[in-house]
Amino acid sequence: MKKLCVGVLAMIMVSWVAAGVGAGEDVSQVLYDNYKACTPIPLPSAAIPDLTASGAYKIQGQLVSRFIQNGSAIAGYKAGLTSKPAQENFKAPGPVTGVLFKEMEIQDGRVDSKPFTKMMIEVEIGYRLNRDITKPTTPEDVRQFVDAIMPAIELPDMNFATFKGLAFTDIIADNVGARAFILGKSQPVDKIDPNGVTGQLFMDENALGPAVPGRAALGDQWKALSWSLNNVLDNGGVIKKGMLVITGSLGKMYPGKPGAYKAVYTGGFDTLSFTIQ
Repeated sequence: MKKLCVGVLAMIMVSWVAAGVGAGEDVSQVLYDNYKACTPIPLPSAAIPDLTASGAYKIQGQLVSRFIQNGSAIAGYKAGLTSKPAQENFKAPGPVTGVLFKEMEIQDGRVDSKPFTKMMIEVEIGYRLNRDITKPTTPEDVRQFVDAIMPAIELPDMNFATFKGLAFTDIIADNVGARAFILGKSQPVDKIDPNGVTGQLFMDENALGPAVPGRAALGDQWKALSWSLNNVLDNGGVIKKGMLVITGSLGKMYPGKPGAYKAVYTGGFDTLSFTIQ
């Protein structure tokens, strides 16, 4: 993974000024600057108290544009808040999606904790697409758009300066905490039943929680994948052949502490090992 932190900067002091679209532009610039500086962000909803999901996705889109303008390329998309407890925790009406960039992929299994403000770990399932997606999908037909399925670890950064008053719209605006991800060995789509897969995270050989089935994401992996693709399209995203979609955590998020980790899967996936330094 390319080094995402451009230097240790002093905490950016922001005076939010909410004024329609202009405020959204200001918010996305602060989110981008603080991401690059590895510093916590103020809550977007503090700038825009009546921030809606639609408004939050507009800010996310502006943030994504700033990444692209500075040389980033989209690797795919991620779903978040795909379980009822997570949705209830942030008073979210449903799941959310964010954007993954190519430089976020860790390919050597070594995770540097320095760029993170509050690293978390999620055990997930990933899907590689075999075509461009331009029209809505359904849980019944989305399988035909998948080239391969793989185990995945997402390492979101809950980089908020405060968690008091944190809303799901803040999570959307901040690109659902996207910071890094790791992919395991892919398998042909006809060899894996993602709903029959379980995933369990270990740290230094100790289980951090129980094995959790693929159905933990929206009750059905194909539903989670279809919803994710449709939500990306609904919010102006472009979905291309070869892109990745990860469909949400199997079970709870775990704090990303230094150590040796492995995600042990059943159902045809290999174990995915990594270290946090």
